[in-house]
Amino acid sequence: MIRIEYETQRLSLRFFMVMLVLFFFQTGFGLLLAAQHIDPMLLSGVFNFNVVRAEHTNLGILWILSGFIGTILFVGPLLSKRELASPWLIKFLFYALIAIVIWNVGTQVLAQKGIAGWWLGQPWLQEGLEYLEAGRLADIVILIGFAILCYVVLRTFPRLRDWNEIHWGLGIGVLALTAVWVFGLFFIERLDLQEYFRWYVVHYWVEGVWEVIHISLVGFLVVLMFGANVKTVGYAVFWGISLVWLSGLLGNAHHYFWIGTPEFWQFWGSLFSALEPLPLIFCFWHIYLDAHHDRKPIANKPAFAFLLGSVVLEQVGAGILGFTMTFALTNVWSHGTWITLSHAHLALFGTFGMLGLAAAYYAVPLMRGLRGFDQRLGTLAFWLVFTGMLGLAFAFAIGGTIQVFVYRTLGLDWFGGDVSPAMQIAKLQVPVFGLIFTTGVALLVFDLLTMGHRGVAGQADPETAGQVHPVAIAPMTGWRRLLTGWEAGLWLLGMWVFGAVITLGLLSFNLSGVRGGSPLFPYLMSGIGYPGLFLVTLFFVWRFLASLNARGAVQTVSRDAGLSAAQAAE
Repeated sequence: MIRIEYETQRLSLRFFMVMLVLFFFQTGFGLLLAAQHIDPMLLSGVFNFNVVRAEHTNLGILWILSGFIGTILFVGPLLSKRELASPWLIKFLFYALIAIVIWNVGTQVLAQKGIAGWWLGQPWLQEGLEYLEAGRLADIVILIGFAILCYVVLRTFPRLRDWNEIHWGLGIGVLALTAVWVFGLFFIERLDLQEYFRWYVVHYWVEGVWEVIHISLVGFLVVLMFGANVKTVGYAVFWGISLVWLSGLLGNAHHYFWIGTPEFWQFWGSLFSALEPLPLIFCFWHIYLDAHHDRKPIANKPAFAFLLGSVVLEQVGAGILGFTMTFALTNVWSHGTWITLSHAHLALFGTFGMLGLAAAYYAVPLMRGLRGFDQRLGTLAFWLVFTGMLGLAFAFAIGGTIQVFVYRTLGLDWFGGDVSPAMQIAKLQVPVFGLIFTTGVALLVFDLLTMGHRGVAGQADPETAGQVHPVAIAPMTGWRRLLTGWEAGLWLLGMWVFGAVITLGLLSFNLSGVRGGSPLFPYLMSGIGYPGLFLVTLFFVWRFLASLNARGAVQTVSRDAGLSAAQAAE
């Protein structure tokens, strides 16, 4: 039986399971939101749109954090070559997480009644700030939870002089995860100043701290899956983190454009926001090179598919779509519209959510002691989730383009019923892709929750487990041939070409002809750019995964479903 290397790694399993349950319910709230967009009176007075939206957003943040915690706890002992420090604190952290989830879900309903729980000048029950709705009491518990995670990680890691780049990435990440949260622990009456500090938390968390943790975890998962050299991966992690901080710190200024801050932020925010895709391109190449360095077959295809999806959707959602809408000249139109939703869904779920799912598909079979498992369900779930999320994002983007023209260019009344009918086609597309996405979510949640309790496919003979056998495989051609660096570069270039088309479409809202009432150019650019980016992204991932079997004429294939963590780390 394949065993994990350190018993405390098993503590990560409970966080992965909570992640899956929260993901399932968050998806349900998303479907309800899609239905309420079509019929705004649905559950009005019972479960208002603003409450459902807050639940959807907060559960998304909570399940992604659960996945982060589970992944960090799983890889921590492997990085440190010893058990996790203070297991009892980890168990306490788990129960604190459950309490926060229950509290957060329950208190969101108070927003519908206008109850914030004011005491000593602080909203203790429900705060109401977008993405930071939790009240001050929950904020303090969350801070304690981050401090526990930071303490466990730093105590588990070896002495500082023995750290490699991945240690530094995760160490800085968990420390900053705790420190940045402090900016959300006080209430300021002035709205512009409150927004200033709110974006400290939201931007520096997601586009700074989470990115640092993401790059570090992607690097180490590549080490585990492919046996890549830790020093080589560490070099990529170092430059990725450096570029994130270089661009992300001042890139936060694109949130300052319209909250009463000085005008010079429009230039500097646009400039440094434009640099933010640089580390994402670097991460894209990093996973391509490390996945192809040994040309061996992929043992755990669902795990790698979700890892690849994380990096590709990071490139498309955070990089390309983030680039198109963070210039002041485009952001003035796109800010607060469905175009923002398109970027947010691909960037948040694609980058961070898919990483947690990739880690779960790698770790859960090991913790269940499985020699092999049927990977077809996980692979199907990946394609449904990946395609559904891409479709959702581009339905939002097309609807947002219509919204910008009808609402912000023509100035028609949103509440008067002029804008909503114009967006109706996009609003109908959202539940269609949402159902595709939800089907994939249901499959992967079922697969991971019941893994080890169902029949296991492809178990190896215990006497021959771990033995390596050469298998002659004929070279593959056509769509399934080996993916070269030049071809991968062309796919990446294609994505950015369509991103440029989208950017031109948003910039065209500044033209006098468009502002005078002609939507031809922005509609044409969005009609070319968004479907083109959708298809290039979808076909590239298909091409990448199809090429994984083309690993040379003679390949070395293990009889096991995957390497043990110790073998991979070495």
